[in-house]
Amino acid sequence: MLMEAPVFIDELELTEPIVDIRPTERVGGPAYNGVYLLVRLQHVPVGYVFMQSDALGADAVARQVWEQLSTAINARYKLAGLPSVDSLPVSGLPVAAELEDGTTSRPFASVVVCTRNRPESVLVTLRSLLAMHYRPFEIVVIDNAPNSDATKDALLAAYAEDPRVRYVREPRPGLSCARNRGLAEAAGEIVAFTDDDVTVDPWWLNGIVRGFHAVPDVACVTGMAATAQLENAEQLYFHLREAWGAVCERRVFDLSENRDASPLYPYSPGIFGAGANFAVSRAVMKEVGGFDEALGAGTVSGGGEDLEIFMRIILSGNRLVYEPAAIVSHYHRTDLAELTRQMWSYGTGNTAALAAIMLRVPRARRDIPLRIVHGVLRIFTLNDRVKDNPTLPRGLMAKEVTGLLAGPWLYFKGRRRIPA
Repeated sequence: MLMEAPVFIDELELTEPIVDIRPTERVGGPAYNGVYLLVRLQHVPVGYVFMQSDALGADAVARQVWEQLSTAINARYKLAGLPSVDSLPVSGLPVAAELEDGTTSRPFASVVVCTRNRPESVLVTLRSLLAMHYRPFEIVVIDNAPNSDATKDALLAAYAEDPRVRYVREPRPGLSCARNRGLAEAAGEIVAFTDDDVTVDPWWLNGIVRGFHAVPDVACVTGMAATAQLENAEQLYFHLREAWGAVCERRVFDLSENRDASPLYPYSPGIFGAGANFAVSRAVMKEVGGFDEALGAGTVSGGGEDLEIFMRIILSGNRLVYEPAAIVSHYHRTDLAELTRQMWSYGTGNTAALAAIMLRVPRARRDIPLRIVHGVLRIFTLNDRVKDNPTLPRGLMAKEVTGLLAGPWLYFKGRRRIPA
């Protein structure tokens, strides 16, 4: 089913009454070409439903959701030891106590938001963070090498009296420098990171803690980065190409029984999650070291600091859990020039992270050369999600592949710029 922008984004909680979907009217542009629903059961994602209509009654919504997700819904019931259901009533499914994860622990958590010269955007992120249901938590805003006091002034004007919000200026440029400063400033044992171009779900931190309790020895939890908007072809390209929010099942990653089937594993970091939505154990980060300051936005490598730390955590013998109940909504780039730069940086960051992990971990120096052929073959499949959609911008895949080739050289160039 071809998806063509613009598409209306919404969500549906299955335990609440289903209502008509009437997308807001777009001003100065074409009407929505469809509705993209994130469907949740007691706040936990079950799956997505795309409906090619700009207005749907409640009965039609219930019917299409059931047609597309009945298997996934009943799988969730079966996992909880509950009998299956045979339909989705418009009144919603009954709440089932057995579907709760049973997690009662609520440790103090620190949320680190790294930002640079985006005061309006970071305020949107902060408003969503302060509306979370989780308690207790703190928010540490790291203002990374700003060229003005605009962000500081905006935060102090809005939240000077809120003890949950702290402003910290980090003069060294680069996202890894900002993340490391956030680790140093954080008071919580769980340190969660998000970006200034997202809004977080009210149950985001609940989902993060749920991930840490999923299995023993969890050092890192990543979550779902859902798409917040699909207003034009540029946003749709990123949505389809990256597919950050596609997986609605919990996954556990380690070096033993929880290995991915890919021959690249664990050097296929895109499967683990995204830097806009993850949390780490502060104790484990002290053991494995902080973020590599030659990686990340603001360095010549352009990215990769999140991918490298995910790989390093797993290679150190720890576990990483992808927990879809921890949801943020990401606002993708709307401008083609910005999107082009972003895809270049995604390419450079990916292979820069591989270069970094080879430098740090002896095992990686042995493993990665043996996987080069698989890596090259994977490059040729990167375009599969977008190649058959004629409405999307062209040439971005070539830009990303060029970035992949340049990444290792840029990483070592960046290392030379780090003060001794």
